[in-house]
Amino acid sequence: MNVREIINATNGILLSGDENLEIIGFSQDSRKIKAGMMYIPLIGERFDGHDFIESAFANGASAIISDRDIKSDDKVVIKVEDTLKALQDMARYLRKNRNVKVVGVTGSVGKTSTRDMVYSVVKKGYKTLKTEGNYNNNIGLPLTILRHKDEEVLVLEMGMNHLKEMEELSLIALPDISAITNIGTAHIGELGSRENILKAKLEITVGMKDGSSLIINNDNDLLSTVELDNLELVKVGIDSDSDFRAQNVVLKDDHSTFELNYLNEVYKVNVPVPGNHFVLNALIAIAIGIKLDISIEKCIQGINEFQLTKKRMDIIELKNNITLIDGTYNASEDSMKSSLDVLATYSRRKIAVLADMLELGEFSEQLHRSVGKHVAIKNIDLLVVVGKEARFIAAGAKDAGMMNIYCCKDNEEVINYLRNNLCSNDVVLLKGSNGMKLKDVVTQIEEKLS
Repeated sequence: MNVREIINATNGILLSGDENLEIIGFSQDSRKIKAGMMYIPLIGERFDGHDFIESAFANGASAIISDRDIKSDDKVVIKVEDTLKALQDMARYLRKNRNVKVVGVTGSVGKTSTRDMVYSVVKKGYKTLKTEGNYNNNIGLPLTILRHKDEEVLVLEMGMNHLKEMEELSLIALPDISAITNIGTAHIGELGSRENILKAKLEITVGMKDGSSLIINNDNDLLSTVELDNLELVKVGIDSDSDFRAQNVVLKDDHSTFELNYLNEVYKVNVPVPGNHFVLNALIAIAIGIKLDISIEKCIQGINEFQLTKKRMDIIELKNNITLIDGTYNASEDSMKSSLDVLATYSRRKIAVLADMLELGEFSEQLHRSVGKHVAIKNIDLLVVVGKEARFIAAGAKDAGMMNIYCCKDNEEVINYLRNNLCSNDVVLLKGSNGMKLKDVVTQIEEKLS
């Protein structure tokens, strides 16, 4: 974007600098600023980005926006009423004024892996930009859009915690195609019910034009009830009658295969990561590829070449044929169960190390007990729990008939227990909310057994 466009987009006032200057990048972090970039000082609960303007200039910033008068002889300074709103307005302007298609991806669980799988498919037909890391909120999403150079498709992950947040993102991104992976229980503590979660996720459609395509997981009990008159509803599923349906699914401990039934034709698909949920993600990605006029053969090739983002279910092979499944990045009831489903595919001794799922409010005990029951149903050999809420996982498993359960008071006890009890050929899943710091357990065990 050039400065004139930024002034246009933000209704800003140029205090100094050349309005014809082309800005080569944007950042809200003064430490990441380089020559030719614009620094965007945001105001947070514990900091004010305006305090770092001089640092941004020192690092090479060619331009800034600001909600106050800043004097500079040789830099572009644009005064705006609100820097966060200006960031979002710039992203919306760029999206509307560039020849680019936008794919939005949301859901209670699986957003990141689905986004990455969609990217793997879409790049078979187009130059494509995707969300990196967890840049999926009202700051990260516009920053992602502002990374656009000459890409033909943007694949944007879109997250929310409360009602109206997804609507805000949709009105910035204006998706041409959107996908909802599932409706589970993540953020139920804030939203109060799964029905409200569905309502919040469906806000992704607010910025979509009539006739645009919404891809849904038809196997999900709530998504299967969705009816929208103004959009094309495209359904994917394994167990339900859908536009894109997987049949003869074969789940292995390191990959999955299935037959795709589409328009009464059958195609073989290989998914290079384990888990039933990745089969559904693959169906969503293929459906999006088809809607972008990519051949089904290239879509299937894109699935086969998919690589999972690090920190999301990393498989770590250690000596003595011990396998760690690192799911410590985050956790919800749905992702816990999906991870346990993956663990259950192994024929070796299976150990689940599970910590608290946070931010579940009044539903916490119920959902932790539900996970415990799932551990028992999946015939996991040993359950190790740590955390105040995880004791309900243990209780749920015990109520479902499981006997091999060990409760730890802290992560140090988990480390010691595993060091003393791991055997050759064991498979160990470690899963919990990021705040429970189970990653420390993974690191310690990895160091001991590498």
